[in-house]
Amino acid sequence: MKHFILSRLGKPGNAVVAALVAVAAIGGWGASTTFGTRAVAVESHYEISAKATLVGSYTVIGTDVDGTSYTGSHTLDISLAPSGALELEWDNGKQVGVGQVIGDVLAVACLSKGRTMILTMNINPDGSLSGKWSRRTDRGTQGTETWTKT
Repeated sequence: MKHFILSRLGKPGNAVVAALVAVAAIGGWGASTTFGTRAVAVESHYEISAKATLVGSYTVIGTDVDGTSYTGSHTLDISLAPSGALELEWDNGKQVGVGQVIGDVLAVACLSKGRTMILTMNINPDGSLSGKWSRRTDRGTQGTETWTKT
């Protein structure tokens, strides 16, 4: 079939077909490498709506890694960053972090006392969050926190 079409077009037609095939090959290759090297995260509807419901201020209670309870009152503010990540600020920015909803868990990375810290907070049906945290170089148990929306 290809030979039949090319013979009917003549030499100028063959040149056009060859040029179109070359452009398609180059264009297809360029597009495949452009799109093939970029990963795109797809969030579920639940994760997007969970982020929106998490935005706000919270009171924080918890325990340190040695088991002692927090003293005084502590606040946490959650906002939505332009990137889609959640930004967290404890005690008016004394500690900051970034969070991502994964299913019904909020995973948070932050810096505390010069050490990297990670929190895994369960998103509870009543709107509170509760979970554990670990700080780099701390030995033994994990700290705990519960966040209640104000």
